[in-house]
Amino acid sequence: MNAVDLARLQFATTATLHFLFVALTLGLVTVVVLMQTRAVRTRDPETKATRMRRVRFWGGLYVINYALGIVSGLAQEFQFGLNWSGLSHVMGNIVGAPLAIETIVAFFLESTFLGMWAFGFHRIPARAHLVLIWLVTLTAYASTFLIMVVNGFMQKPVGYETTGGVARVVDWGAVFANEATWYAVVHIAGAVALLAGMFLAAVSAYHLRRDQEVAFFQPTLAQGSVVAGIGAFVTVTAGGAHLVALKDYQPEKYAVLMGESGARLDAARAAAAARYGPGEWLPPAWVGIASLAMLAIGVFLLLLAWIPATAAAGGKGVPLSRKRFRLRLAMVLLPFGFAALVLGWLSREVGRQPWMVTGELTVEKAVSDVSTGGMLLSFIAFTAVLLTLAVVDWTLISRFARLGPDSGFIGDPGMFPGPEQQPDPDRARAADPTDDRTDDRTDDPTDDADAPFSY
Repeated sequence: MNAVDLARLQFATTATLHFLFVALTLGLVTVVVLMQTRAVRTRDPETKATRMRRVRFWGGLYVINYALGIVSGLAQEFQFGLNWSGLSHVMGNIVGAPLAIETIVAFFLESTFLGMWAFGFHRIPARAHLVLIWLVTLTAYASTFLIMVVNGFMQKPVGYETTGGVARVVDWGAVFANEATWYAVVHIAGAVALLAGMFLAAVSAYHLRRDQEVAFFQPTLAQGSVVAGIGAFVTVTAGGAHLVALKDYQPEKYAVLMGESGARLDAARAAAAARYGPGEWLPPAWVGIASLAMLAIGVFLLLLAWIPATAAAGGKGVPLSRKRFRLRLAMVLLPFGFAALVLGWLSREVGRQPWMVTGELTVEKAVSDVSTGGMLLSFIAFTAVLLTLAVVDWTLISRFARLGPDSGFIGDPGMFPGPEQQPDPDRARAADPTDDRTDDRTDDPTDDADAPFSY
């Protein structure tokens, strides 16, 4: 393998592993924000406490994945800068701004809001605390959108002109309205909902099979299955619409994905040669197989993802642990969600080959001037780091998911206290003779929602 091949393999490995972190993070934060919104709007104190207990549990798993995902993102950024200087030289004026904004949003705003949320359960008023998780969610989706703006431009370059071998933006509106971006954003939104729903269902099914915390996990089994079913529908629908649009701006990729052969494939190859000059401009044929496998898994999940929800509904005379097939199905389906994400990513990225930016910059010209030995060394180093992060991430998530809502740091009463551990300000003042503050509180029950310890 030469340096170009190693650079491509390195990017494929790091991007794929990092994308798995991102997908689960994005899906889980969506679930958590909806859970907390529902909890804060609940008036009954006992029901609110139960719902907030779920927020703390699933939010803890989300924080684990987010923390290690941030580190994987740093590795991704480093390899991007080291190996693809040609992209920066030619397209830096276009891709640089969205990537810089994304870095500020993801590494500063999102992480700041998340830190305040994670350590603010018993310190911040309920509504302000809810606002924080909404800000985390919005910045997470904003970060994803900015990344897809760059990726959409690489798929279908628009709104620019090239002078002296350097591209410059002439229409930011066209760049941000790029159809290659928006189809992908909707497709990814459905995919992360599918993954998060299956994750909820799988973890819930694990405990329900053992008759553990039945009242806690029974609702999330149903909710996860329903969310997964909705996500599968959005993913399949958006993917089909995207495939139709692909025929217009990436006809070579469309021909391979559709499995065309013979005269039709020769016509696509000839049209590409007429457009770009002599050369092989069609992506490798195995991309079509990956795309077909992704579609098959998507339809498979669309048909089956909702079935575990039926175990949680009805049949009150039968213990949930006896509904073994449906509970086991929830756990078996989870790996298929990750597989579909990987196949989808490969279809999108390898399907663009041999271009880094379609029609403008090839991969060979975009790669940095690095020796084969140096590229191999960096490939081994980055792959080792990301594989270690993936193993640590899944080990921690699996461990704390198995422990349940009240074990480990997720249920630490010092971090996430329940109602019985909330401080009593009157008792604290009575015990402190130096505290001469007057009590100016009112008896208005509407103030409870904004009290620091209203959970």
